[in-house]
Amino acid sequence: MLRGLFARDIERVRTIRELIGCGYLRQILVSNDVCLKMGLHRYGGWGYDHMLTNIVPMMEDEGITSEQIRELMCGNPARFLDNDLA
Repeated sequence: MLRGLFARDIERVRTIRELIGCGYLRQILVSNDVCLKMGLHRYGGWGYDHMLTNIVPMMEDEGITSEQIRELMCGNPARFLDNDLA
């Protein structure tokens, strides 16, 4: 059983939208955590595809543009891994 207080996905997406509005688009990294087998689809969890299947559509519904989503999902991780997240 998970313990603690966790933000709902919609709250996280709205926070991302607010950060984008404040000019931080290129500094935001998003991720998905599957650290227990209960997080896998097979055991009733969201699975590894949660970001693409659920979060990206939620971002679109909240007014985050396709270009901004591409930056969050592709551009920012690429720059981070290249050690140039500025």
